[in-house]
Amino acid sequence: MVQYVFTPWRDRQELLRVRRQLYPRPPPPSNDNSPAAPAPVDAAENAEKHRAIARVLMWTHRGGCPHMVESTALLMAAILQDGATGARGRGRGSSAAAEDYAVLAAYLTAFTRFVTGLLDSHQEKQRKLSMYGVAKTIGLPAAFVELRHQATHEPLPSLAQLRSAARKALVWIWDYYWKNLSEDDEGLHRDDGSKEQRGEESAEEEGEETEKACREVLMGYLQADEADSENAAGRKDELMRALTKWDQGTVLRVLASIGDTTRDNGLLLRSLRLSRGILTSAPAEDESGLEMRDINSLKHEMEESREAVRQPTEEDTAMAEDAVQEPEEAQGPAWSRYEGTWVPKPIGVV
Repeated sequence: MVQYVFTPWRDRQELLRVRRQLYPRPPPPSNDNSPAAPAPVDAAENAEKHRAIARVLMWTHRGGCPHMVESTALLMAAILQDGATGARGRGRGSSAAAEDYAVLAAYLTAFTRFVTGLLDSHQEKQRKLSMYGVAKTIGLPAAFVELRHQATHEPLPSLAQLRSAARKALVWIWDYYWKNLSEDDEGLHRDDGSKEQRGEESAEEEGEETEKACREVLMGYLQADEADSENAAGRKDELMRALTKWDQGTVLRVLASIGDTTRDNGLLLRSLRLSRGILTSAPAEDESGLEMRDINSLKHEMEESREAVRQPTEEDTAMAEDAVQEPEEAQGPAWSRYEGTWVPKPIGVV
């Protein structure tokens, strides 16, 4: 049975693009015991990180955003807010305390949500495990659990502790989640989807050029002087040979477009006869009989001709009916009357 996985991102390349924006350079391994140093400030990289955080926020509103992706955005947002506050300059007195407290709250929220949500998602329903036990099974450092416990139940940790823990958490998330994403198709979309967009635009332009060439051939035949009956058969054979370059649907679509846009009744009649001949491969009807009809009815007939191409055949309809027909047992009622005398039984008696 086919199982569908719904993701908040449009395609895998969008997720990989967010990874490149959040991690411009792969961080060092998380087993490195050296203290996590702050990355050098780069205005362009920070702008890309802000765009990635905004996109992750959009994913969370859509629903189904993985916890690791959301935690990465929260931790990165706290680090960016801390850096922006430091670059802007601390205030004085109560203003400086309020700014530090706001940054502290951002770190606390991001870090505690990261640890708690990750460990809760690995809890067993039958047997409750301690957070330290779950952290050991998934390789989460015990220091993260201790800092989460301190931030929740004890005096708040210092801002320096939270800064270092947030950077280490981002490195751990990289090794645990982001690094394992496949990069097979990433190189095809280094330009943030511009190649894909150019491919779609080129396909549309190619389709327009195809219809334009087909229209020129058809208009050349339809606008020819019909008084020259001697060369009519030759022109018809030449047209049919030229139309073999395009499929029948394209030719009928261009003929319908010509009939819808023209104001020349003669051109409309000739396009109708040609489309009918393509559909039925029958000899064309005499123009004198067609001229007696109303133009609106002719347009209606052309519309019916186009619908005939799109309608399924009788064989397809029969196959569809056989596929959806339910067995006779399923067509009856979902319940039936009990036969015999009903005898009540006390609860618990088999």
